[in-house]
Amino acid sequence: MRQTIQMKKTNKNKTFDQGYDEFILNCRVRNLSLETIKHYDSTMMTIYKFIPPKTPIKDITIDVVNNFILSCKSNLNVKDVTINTYLRGLRAVMYYFMKLGYLDEFKITNIKFDKHIIETYTDSELKLLLRKPNIKKCSFTEYRSWILVNFLLGTGCRVGSLVEIRNRDIDFENAVVSLNVTKNRKPLLIPLSNTLVEVLKEYMSIRSGEENDYLFCTAYGEKANRQTISVNVNNYNRKCGVMKTGLHRFRHTFAKKWINSGGDIFRLQKILGHSSLDVVRNYVNMFTNDLQENFNSFSPLESIARDKSFIKLRHK
Repeated sequence: MRQTIQMKKTNKNKTFDQGYDEFILNCRVRNLSLETIKHYDSTMMTIYKFIPPKTPIKDITIDVVNNFILSCKSNLNVKDVTINTYLRGLRAVMYYFMKLGYLDEFKITNIKFDKHIIETYTDSELKLLLRKPNIKKCSFTEYRSWILVNFLLGTGCRVGSLVEIRNRDIDFENAVVSLNVTKNRKPLLIPLSNTLVEVLKEYMSIRSGEENDYLFCTAYGEKANRQTISVNVNNYNRKCGVMKTGLHRFRHTFAKKWINSGGDIFRLQKILGHSSLDVVRNYVNMFTNDLQENFNSFSPLESIARDKSFIKLRHK
């Protein structure tokens, strides 16, 4: 009985940072990805600015969370969607505490925000980016950036998956690429278009290397990290005369052009690796204005109205 009382007393006095360390240990036990844990750590650095790490867990209430939200709005130059990112991290930690009985249960909900149309690359910008550089004169970095633009636009994959692709993951015979490292940790098999197959064949003949080597390597044959690739492609964009940057923008562009071309959202969900259709539906809603383009060409009513036999019948 004495041991039980001591345990309850220890939990009662546990501080926020002590509880967070316990939460991260639990994440490792559950085998969460390193990227997820890094995300929690990064989010917590912001949370600690407004909820001190030595705050007793028992003192964290819904009022503390609400004050955190207001403090973010007042003191941080961030968008509401970013505040929701912080809230998701805080909610995961708080709900862990609640599950263990460290504090009373309360609900943490995201704040409402206006959804904006995602600005994607235009066709004229893509033509500039897809113009092949002179491989006899350009650097390997510039050539690889061109390859990356082709790959990102052709597959819609995340950068986190892209940097983990190895030579062996490209299957030219079946025209697919295996993405073995994904956000939801479920491997994906993504089709490769004819154009991308030809682009990759040339690149891999130049890149060479062993089957186990990373496909998108540095000029020294080593694995390229996300930050390096991001900087390289951003510089490539500007060199091509495209001021828009951002690797994830290619993923949005892929989704937009897929939808506007009449591709079904179920296949898009599979290709993008989303566990539910919710995000894909958001894409559809965001690109509603773009769906108006060439609408008459696809409208069933318009196709019938343009039929010559129907025109004669209608005007009788």
